[in-house]
Amino acid sequence: MRRYKIQTKLKPVMKLLRATFSAFVLALSFSALASAASDEIEARSQQFLANVFSGKYEEAAAMIANSSSLKAVDNLADFGIGLRAALGDYKGTSKVEVREKRGSTIVVLICDFENGQSKVTLTYNEVGKITAVSFKPVIPQAANK
Repeated sequence: MRRYKIQTKLKPVMKLLRATFSAFVLALSFSALASAASDEIEARSQQFLANVFSGKYEEAAAMIANSSSLKAVDNLADFGIGLRAALGDYKGTSKVEVREKRGSTIVVLICDFENGQSKVTLTYNEVGKITAVSFKPVIPQAANK
């Protein structure tokens, strides 16, 4: 009799534990998917910049949405040549940040060049194509003082 009462009292607790555990597993799954997607878009962003700064404009253009004015190879060439002329040879990226905003994915990269850095922001649409590119020089902290 006593055993039955204890089991009856534990049933709601066990259901709650199962539901909590299931929610936890689901949250971990979504987190892993988001992390994988973030890693993938980060790698694509770095590849896009490597293509632009190494003169592979047609490969870079293939990563851009058809509706973007950047799709023109000449515009990509102007972007790549202009930054290299101002900052020297492209060395790579030292920092990458990926965030979601209003249905778009925004990737902010700090690009290292021979003579300085530039902050490049890439905006991706829902199908993973680049819709906007912006850049500005990074001013060293010592120069701000």
